[in-house]
Amino acid sequence: MPTEGPWTPHPTPESPDWKEAETLLAARDPVLGALIHRTGPCTLAPRPNSFGTLVGAIVAQQISAAAARTIHRRLWALTGGEPPTPQAILDRGEPELRGVGLSRQKIGYLRDLARRVESGSLELDALPTLDDEAVRRELTAVRGIGDWTAHMHLIFTLNRPDVFASGDAAVLAAMRDLYALPDRAPRAAYVEISDTWRPWRSIGVWYMYEHIHQLRAAAANKRRKGNRKTTKPGAGPAANASAGL
Repeated sequence: MPTEGPWTPHPTPESPDWKEAETLLAARDPVLGALIHRTGPCTLAPRPNSFGTLVGAIVAQQISAAAARTIHRRLWALTGGEPPTPQAILDRGEPELRGVGLSRQKIGYLRDLARRVESGSLELDALPTLDDEAVRRELTAVRGIGDWTAHMHLIFTLNRPDVFASGDAAVLAAMRDLYALPDRAPRAAYVEISDTWRPWRSIGVWYMYEHIHQLRAAAANKRRKGNRKTTKPGAGPAANASAGL
């Protein structure tokens, strides 16, 4: 099971303590405070495999989290269940990579990332020493890595505390739901809310993801309950099939 990617919690015994952030955010923003109380402590923690998380972020672009996990697992399986190295990506032919579900475009992105890391033009080990904007510039020089991927890396891999993922659809959807923003709310409306989270905007973003997870879990639970109500006692697969279900 892959353990890298922007969607995967990765707490460790050395996970940062975000209590200061939680206390400040709850005091400043009652809506976020209620979510913090409902969710519990933030478990955001660094991810040691920078290349693996960037691969996961590229895989996840513009597809559902479920589809990304499937492709991610298949890609990891090509390297014996271990996170792929730059050389492992470069050694695979296009048919093999297409076979795990990657588009030609994303294969190009992954190969560009792998070549830059292999050549030393992108030094992943040096990123923790750079400020947020410098990290963004380094990463967005890679084909297929834009601000969203850079923000995901800053938040979920490097644990930079004050990054707002303004282009993330899930974060914006959570904010619309929690703060009753209209569907076509201008970007400034989201930024205005997130500005109250400084200097802990990344923690606010983490809780927005948690809100989306909670909504999805509640919807899945509701569907399961609905399915139980519509299934007659004693009706099994055969009975459902004979009924045309």
